Amino acid sequence: MGSIRKTAAAIYAAFVFFIFSPAPLLGQNQVSSVSLSSELFRLETLAQGTEAVPARTRHNAFMELARLHRLMGNHLAVLRAYEGAHALFPDDGRMLLEYGRFLISIGEYQQAAGAINALLSRERERELLIHGRYLGAQLNAFHSGDTRLLSALAVDPDFAQHHSGIFYTLWRLTGLDRYRTHLATAFSQSPEAGIATGNVGFTATPLWLLFPGRESIILPSAAPLVAPPPVAPPLPSPAPPPVPAPAVSSGRFLQVGLFTQEANARSFAEQIGRAGFQPQIIQRQVNGRTHWAVGVNGGSDTNAMMRRLRDAGFEVFLLP
Repeated sequence: MGSIRKTAAAIYAAFVFFIFSPAPLLGQNQVSSVSLSSELFRLETLAQGTEAVPARTRHNAFMELARLHRLMGNHLAVLRAYEGAHALFPDDGRMLLEYGRFLISIGEYQQAAGAINALLSRERERELLIHGRYLGAQLNAFHSGDTRLLSALAVDPDFAQHHSGIFYTLWRLTGLDRYRTHLATAFSQSPEAGIATGNVGFTATPLWLLFPGRESIILPSAAPLVAPPPVAPPLPSPAPPPVPAPAVSSGRFLQVGLFTQEANARSFAEQIGRAGFQPQIIQRQVNGRTHWAVGVNGGSDTNAMMRRLRDAGFEVFLLP
C-alpha cells in the first residue's frame, strides 16, 4: 500500500510539473508570451499547491506574485504574497530584504525593522548584508528623521553602489542644498542627479528609491524642468488630529496605503491631506488580522482621481 501511495504522489508531482512548467523553445528566435491573468493564475496555483509541490517552488511562486502585484500597485496582494513566502522560509535572506523594502514603502516601520533585523542577525553573503544595512539606514531616516546613520554610509566605500541614492535621500529629507550640489557634481550621470537638477521630470517616491529598477532609467537630453520641492520626512505625529469621516458618495474607495497600526495610518492620512486630498480610513481584515486602509473616494470620475493621486506621488489601488 505504501508503494502505491508513493507512486501516486510521484505521478501527481510529474503532472503538476508538466502543467505549470514553461514550454520549451522550438527555436532560438521564438518568444513565448502569456497573459497577465494566466500567469497570475499559474503562480497562485503553485503557491497554494499541495504537498506534492516542493516548498521552494511555492516560495518562488509567492515571490513572483509579490513582484507582479507590486508593479500593479496592489498592496494588499503584495502583502499576502510576502507573508506566504515568509511562512515557508522565514530565514530566506533575499525574501527578508524584499519584504523589508515593501513594508517601509507602505509605512509599516516596526514590521520592516523585524525583517531587516532578521536579515542582519545571521552570517550571510557580503552583498546581501550591504543591501540590508543600507535598507536599515533608510528605515531609520524615513521613520525618525535622523539621517546620521545614512550619512555615515555616504563616506563608506563598501556602499559606493548606493552613494547616489544616499545623497538623494539626504537631500530630500533635509532640504539641504549641499547634498543636492554634491549629487549633481559627483554623480552627474545618475537618475537621482537628473531629478535633483530638474533635467528629468519624475515623481520621486520612497517606492522608487527602495525597489530595484532605477538604474534602468535613461536620462534624456531635454530642457530643464522645475525641480520638485524637498519632502519632509514622514515623522509619526504624537497627537494626530482626527481624520475626516468617510464622505457619503457613490465613488469607489481608492486605497493608497495599508497599515497594521492605526497610528501609522493616521500619520499617512495627514500626508494625503497635505497633498490636497480628503483622506479616509477604513478597517480591513487581511488573513484574519485587522488592518487600516488609507485612501480617498474616487468620486464621479474614478480614473481622474487615480491619475491625480499618482501624479502627486502616491501608489493607488482600486478596491473591489
